Amino acid sequence: MSTLPDRDTTERLSPDDMANVRNEQFLQAALLTQRAAAARAAKGVPGVCTNCRAACLPHAVYCDDDCKADHQHREAVARKQGRAT
Repeated sequence: MSTLPDRDTTERLSPDDMANVRNEQFLQAALLTQRAAAARAAKGVPGVCTNCRAACLPHAVYCDDDCKADHQHREAVARKQGRAT
């Protein structure tokens, strides 16, 4: 007895069900994209400023708000230019 090839089972779904399937596919793709971006993002080392590499508070990753704003601005510009790290 032969088995049937894999068939598209979505042909029997209602338009609402198809919309739910598409929504789920979209959400899964967005989650994968976000996880990949998070994995590529530089991890800050607690106690060392991510921007200027100066010593800071033991659990902090920026020495002050100006360093944080500067670093986030430079990363945003890099992302817009397509050269994000």
